[in-house]
Amino acid sequence: MIKIIILIIFFKILVVKGEFSDGYGGGILDSSAECSGYVGDSIEQPLCNNRLYNGGKKIYSTIDSSNISSQEISKVSILKSFEALTFLQGQCDDLLFTQFSICDLNLSPCIETTPLETPLKIISLPQRLCKSVCERLVSNCPRLSLKIDCSISFMFPKLGSEYNLTNYGYTDNGGMYRVPCIDPTEGYNKVSNDMELIEACPYPILLKNSSDPKYSPDKGYTYLPPTNCVLTCPMPNYPKQQWQQVFNMAKSLSSISFVLACYNIVTFGILNKKKYTKYNICITLMSASIALVYLTDIIKFGYGIEEFLCPEPGRSSVQDDAVCGITGAMFHIGITYCCCWAMTMSVVLFCSVKRIKLFYFRHFMIGNTVFTIISTVILLSAKKMVAGTGYIECWVRDRWFVVSLFWIPCGIGLGIGIFCIFGVIHEIYNISKKVNIRESQFIIRQIKPFSLVFSVAGSFLYLFIFFFDVERKIDGYKEAVADYVMCLLNGGTEETCFTTGPNYASFFIFYFFIRIFGVLFFAIYGTSRIARDIWSETIFDEVRSRLSQTSTEIGLSRNNSRNSIKLSKNTNKNSNNSNNSNNSNNSNSSDKNSKPEN
Repeated sequence: MIKIIILIIFFKILVVKGEFSDGYGGGILDSSAECSGYVGDSIEQPLCNNRLYNGGKKIYSTIDSSNISSQEISKVSILKSFEALTFLQGQCDDLLFTQFSICDLNLSPCIETTPLETPLKIISLPQRLCKSVCERLVSNCPRLSLKIDCSISFMFPKLGSEYNLTNYGYTDNGGMYRVPCIDPTEGYNKVSNDMELIEACPYPILLKNSSDPKYSPDKGYTYLPPTNCVLTCPMPNYPKQQWQQVFNMAKSLSSISFVLACYNIVTFGILNKKKYTKYNICITLMSASIALVYLTDIIKFGYGIEEFLCPEPGRSSVQDDAVCGITGAMFHIGITYCCCWAMTMSVVLFCSVKRIKLFYFRHFMIGNTVFTIISTVILLSAKKMVAGTGYIECWVRDRWFVVSLFWIPCGIGLGIGIFCIFGVIHEIYNISKKVNIRESQFIIRQIKPFSLVFSVAGSFLYLFIFFFDVERKIDGYKEAVADYVMCLLNGGTEETCFTTGPNYASFFIFYFFIRIFGVLFFAIYGTSRIARDIWSETIFDEVRSRLSQTSTEIGLSRNNSRNSIKLSKNTNKNSNNSNNSNNSNNSNSSDKNSKPEN
């Protein structure tokens, strides 16, 4: 930036060539320049307030063709320098002095002189940093030598700069006006004890105060030591377009799998008259477990996935965020219970094929339930449910907890399941050598349970391998963040700079497998003949019940109608008899009245 400014000035002003005195560098005169007060720092980002050589009262300033002040351009350059210095903490000494010097280098102090021939014209001239100051900067931080060349006398003279003012009537020293260089050491020593290093973070990295409990790492902030800069959320492992692809896949597939899992629950757990068989219990509870996992996706996508993962800029969700804690517990219960019942089903399948009498099935139910509940309570008590960086759900990110309470038990269950699967394959092979497998109804009945267990075990095996592969490379991923920061410091943007993370295809498949279980269960069991028979029988029973009810209602209606007719006939008959009796009585009475009195 400094070189660009120099070139701009070079083409705008007259350069006077000549010999300069020993210890002095050549100065470039810009007749349009002026000495003005420092425009000040912005509210959001402190820079050079209280760090300038003369207190910022007189700063060498110019205006470019776009009417932009050189001070504003210099502030951009200073900010970039401060961003680089922020990440040099621990590698360089006395960075606070370096910041003072950078402010004076970019916002040069200014002196004014009045020409003899044109007294109404005031000439403004900048004061440069002394070469000794530059050498101190490079000595304290050798990496600065890549950006600063102390041998350039124009920028870093030993004693000062000489400006040719002969055209303005100056005759002393051959018309060369001398401006002494500056050394901010004295002013720095007076105030350095009361000042701190100003940290700045390249966009989109954010600056937070790690000493403030509000912004502690426990709240979901990921700091880049030794700075107070925090990574963006979500983790910039992939472009936004790829993150959106993962979100869209999870949203659509979870919704479909949730509906299909609920279908299996209704079919095998509610409508099925044989719901208490071992296979039906396994299918129902596996479907219920995985439906719970997909319900967490529905909740967070309804809440807003970006707001869920990153409730504040630079902060990922933690358990103290209610929606994260709730969905984290639901996810752990669902995925753990599903893994337990996948293992249980493989054991049941193996025992069925080998015709081994299994101990009480309720022991599996008790063990699976107790382990799931206890592990969930431990994790919630330790507040380990977090979204973390580079994930799309709240779950356990602490390595010790997730390995000891999920992956080791899951690995054991996975090992048992794989052993049982190979045992089933071996048994099927032995039977197939003796009889035609198409004629063995017993073996055919085990195909669907075998397919389900094999698919689930294979998926969990991939998840297991992916997780530990990421854990193995995690230190390398952390070290690669430095390359991401360097990319930003060198002018990169969030569209061109990314951290190093797991391969995107592997990452996508990892979340795909978690969300495909519902479709898998439905494809194997939801479309089976047993499921169709359950629904057919249920519908038939309902129709038969309604027809029976309708027939009963019609019969009752007919009986009521017949009884009503009989009652009507009896009523009419009684009425006629009564009328005849009354007529007879009336006739007798008339006869009596017609007789003469004696």
